[in-house]
Amino acid sequence: MKTLTTLGAAIGAALAHDISFSGGSICDPVPLPFPAEVEMLGNVSLRRRREFAWGRHHAHEALRKLGFAPVPILSRVDRAPLWPSGVVGSISHSSSDCGAVAGHSDNVLALGLDIEDQEPLGADLLPIICTPEEVERKEWCSSRFGPKLIFAIKEAVYKSYAPATDEFLDFQDVSVRTNDQSGVFEAEIVNPEKPISFGSRTINGIYLPFVGGILALAVRFRGA
Repeated sequence: MKTLTTLGAAIGAALAHDISFSGGSICDPVPLPFPAEVEMLGNVSLRRRREFAWGRHHAHEALRKLGFAPVPILSRVDRAPLWPSGVVGSISHSSSDCGAVAGHSDNVLALGLDIEDQEPLGADLLPIICTPEEVERKEWCSSRFGPKLIFAIKEAVYKSYAPATDEFLDFQDVSVRTNDQSGVFEAEIVNPEKPISFGSRTINGIYLPFVGGILALAVRFRGA
């Protein structure tokens, strides 16, 4: 099985080569962010500072792989990253791993990345995370991650949806169908009160297991 560090080629092959990925373990020594990023972060816990530093490190690396010079990536009020002009992207971390993905905005409208540990969700969370239809068809049954797979996919969908709409999605607002043979998913926004994102209620993406966890990536291409 691949490590998170080696998933970039698989992501490029599954989606498009104008999408770049960087990821790896959260460990010491901690990389140094740009001074402007440090100032923006302010006085936070050591754990948060480590997660932030690695997240920005991988965001800078994703930019470099995409052909952009690394620049400070600050945050919106909701803590979503502010990517440079011409780029869309997403950053995520679990308790032990971190990664970032970036794409050319000429071809990619939105990206949402989620990285989760391999530990399963508690059974009491099943009706919160999954819609009744997902529970009935046991959408996750072929995956060793169980309902955690649906959780990761929905988190990725939310992160691709929110920057375009300034709207929050609940777990019950989205219904997911997966294909474990190909590692792709289709997510539909089933709550009619939520605005349509980019002209469609459907968002597609991929999910990839790695040593220690799972990665889900939601993407919307221009013209799709």
